[in-house]
Amino acid sequence: MTLSDLIVRYLEQFGVEYVFSVPGGPLGALYDALVRSEKRGGPRAILARHECGAAFMADGYARATGKIGVCCATTGPGATNLITGIAEAHADHIPMLVITAQTVLSTFSLGGFQESSPDVMDIVAMFRHCTRYSTLVSHPDLLEQKLAAALITAMQSPKGPAHLSVPVDILRATAPRQVCFPHLHSLSTTASTIDSAAMEKLCRELASVLKAGRRVVLFIGHDCGEARREILLFAEHIRASIITTQRGKSHVNPYHPLYCGVFGFAGHGTAREALSDESVGLILAAGTNLNEWSTAGWDEILLNGKLVHIHTASSFFSRSPMARLHVCGNIRVIFQELISRFADAPSRGHGTTGGSREAPVRLTNERKSIYTPPQIKLRSPNSSQQENTLPERIRPQWLIRKIVERFPLETHFLIDNSNSVPWTIHYFFHPRPENYHLSIGFASMGWAIGASVGMALGMPGTPVVCFTGDGCFLMNGQEITVAVRERLPVTYVVVNDRAYGMIRHGHRLTGSEPVDFSIPPVDFCQMAKAVGADGYTIRCHDDFERLDIQSLHARPGPTVLDVHIDPDEPPPLGP
Repeated sequence: MTLSDLIVRYLEQFGVEYVFSVPGGPLGALYDALVRSEKRGGPRAILARHECGAAFMADGYARATGKIGVCCATTGPGATNLITGIAEAHADHIPMLVITAQTVLSTFSLGGFQESSPDVMDIVAMFRHCTRYSTLVSHPDLLEQKLAAALITAMQSPKGPAHLSVPVDILRATAPRQVCFPHLHSLSTTASTIDSAAMEKLCRELASVLKAGRRVVLFIGHDCGEARREILLFAEHIRASIITTQRGKSHVNPYHPLYCGVFGFAGHGTAREALSDESVGLILAAGTNLNEWSTAGWDEILLNGKLVHIHTASSFFSRSPMARLHVCGNIRVIFQELISRFADAPSRGHGTTGGSREAPVRLTNERKSIYTPPQIKLRSPNSSQQENTLPERIRPQWLIRKIVERFPLETHFLIDNSNSVPWTIHYFFHPRPENYHLSIGFASMGWAIGASVGMALGMPGTPVVCFTGDGCFLMNGQEITVAVRERLPVTYVVVNDRAYGMIRHGHRLTGSEPVDFSIPPVDFCQMAKAVGADGYTIRCHDDFERLDIQSLHARPGPTVLDVHIDPDEPPPLGP
């Protein structure tokens, strides 16, 4: 057994099914190990078209399964090509194991082909700034220990990528022993701990606010996924208003009457109104890193002395020095404790449904007859509705609604970093909010194209829709050939405005000179068919209505919908 086989054995322990990569000579031993692994039902290699695409696929797989995503690349440019995808995962707290090959250890500093050792082009140092852990394996006896450290670090809070740079001679070396750490996976889970002193103070603050008849607002961020049920139960017990960050909207049913929408970039007026109400006594901000978009540009309506910042990682507390209290710990455990303390607390009628002793509202995950939640204020409330006389050009908000309504309820939606981001933040509503996936921590264009492949592999049989832009598709669209090879039923909705649309609309608001951000006309339907995918051009509403949606997600392979939207329809930019 080689050390490459040993690596794969640990991936099997973690339940990993796929390793995403682009081939390179120094990776040969690892590919050999994956071939042997596949024969016994273990992880197998998925060949991407670009290393960044491989990282995005590993990201999507991790989101779909809750397992660690794994990607690898050859030395030199293969490794540097990974960096954007790894930075995206780091910003979004996606657990990932990243393995890059390295030139032969004994030739370090001699200018080996594509050498990226610490003596020439220090790839370990490059990755150190966008991972939780980055190290060079400098001796065969170190590999297993450093692999264990990488896996534990990636899976513990805050989750993120961990990187190993492994010289080719070490990848080929004979393993000195069998697996030494057979229980490693069980050791990598996040501890269920909380700061007990801060918790006691939070309970006192809440009791005081509720006794005075003042309101509580819950501000939910994207790191609250494991606590979504407990957060909603607590909100129902004390009738707290709920607002979310852009990524936090994945954790709250938009039809819940206590939900007031998204605060910050592309958000809803009702979310801001919930915060600005004079009766608000406490704001519990949970699982958010309080960045620019989620805080509406660090708005003092949120960042003030009413704020209690709750997070699993104390490193984010440096962004809330104005807060009344910091509570560090497992978010799910914190809200379980709050439920036990305040389950019998009398409501003060400050929720949107009112009433001092009303029973908690229970929601289902079924479709609603009315698409737009009635309690959320939109900028253009009627713009996504079917009209008797439809406009000649397709509005993005109309397209989003029709896609959500016509695809099966179990469909997962990935939103690329394009014009689709503000449109979906504001106008996307789904009774299964966890099916909405946004990656704006680092906001890399083309993320969703690769991530859709990884998600479809991680959830076989589940429809996957990727909203992307024409600019994003030209950047990373080649990754649909992986979906073709793997026969994955991914639907790519290219929101085509023949421009870098979000940048163009933003520049119109802030720029002083007219700048041409246009993209020459491209037939994305023909591009899709040229590589073995199916494709449809959608120029009007009737073109869309004629689509057989059932056949799209039943097809053993991807489909591209080239949707020509109204390029002059301004997206809901800004707070």
